Amino acid sequence: MKKILQIRRTPTNKYGGISNYCIALYNMFQNDEDFTVLAIEDYPIVKSRLFHFYYKIRPLYKAIKKADIVHINGYTEIGNTQAFIIAKLLKKKIVYTAHWHPFNYLNNPKGGKCFFYIMLKPFIQRFADAIVTINNEDTAFFKSFCHKVYQIPHWQNFDENSPSPRKKTNMLLFVGRLSDPVKGLEHIMHLPEGKYEIHLVGNGTKPNRTDCTQHCNIPQEELEKLYKEASLLVIPSRYEAFSYAAIEALSNGTPVVMSERVRIADYLSGISGYSIFKFKDYDDFNQKVEETIGTSVDIQSVKNIFSASSVKKKYKNLYSNL
Repeated sequence: MKKILQIRRTPTNKYGGISNYCIALYNMFQNDEDFTVLAIEDYPIVKSRLFHFYYKIRPLYKAIKKADIVHINGYTEIGNTQAFIIAKLLKKKIVYTAHWHPFNYLNNPKGGKCFFYIMLKPFIQRFADAIVTINNEDTAFFKSFCHKVYQIPHWQNFDENSPSPRKKTNMLLFVGRLSDPVKGLEHIMHLPEGKYEIHLVGNGTKPNRTDCTQHCNIPQEELEKLYKEASLLVIPSRYEAFSYAAIEALSNGTPVVMSERVRIADYLSGISGYSIFKFKDYDDFNQKVEETIGTSVDIQSVKNIFSASSVKKKYKNLYSNL
């Protein structure tokens, strides 16, 4: 049985996409007859002015030594470069998932681009046995310098026996860090006040509006309840490489309005239940919200595309061929 080690930066909050991905992949391979995913660890770090942090070598080396396949996640940390080097020295197979954001959408575009091309790209080209991408944009980017690229979507474990959701007519939902400019919360400020019952899930400063209710650090069960009750989820982000929130909403029959920069749309062609607006075009956003709230969703098609069973087959094929 091959052992797979997931390496990712220690998450800073419970809604981190990379952390959720690694945990979901770990859970997917529990009790698998061919592969086992080793427990995900937060390796000791040393703070650095130049690189923010780097891993202490010994714990990282000991963890990688136990694995047959090392699956490295993220692309703006020197810790990934360390993992590439150690895994190669130990002659391990390497899978890399960047969770890539185009450089111009980063908070520090020039810094991110310089770091990637100097500190990470050479190691990806020389050492990676396979690269996993999650949307059309990052697939095209990595195929420009590497031929071993496999596009695989994120996934969910769906409860086929869950009761039909009971919707609140004008309930609008937002899930994400309220203070993060990437999440585009300012779009909500341009909605007519009082027209919708707006629920915001995430930490940060709540907008000064009478129609907004904030939910901080809530359990998954409460979040699921909000997805079931809402008549619309909005994802007005500057960029999202994917969107777990979109899957969770759509699978609960909740339609979605998202900016054209939310890349889960690459998988939704022909499926009813979502609309796309132009980022920072507040009139377009308002119009799409009004047109989409309460519309029907093709739930079964969503479940077929993003089911854990169908995605697991793709990962098993990838790992088996290393």
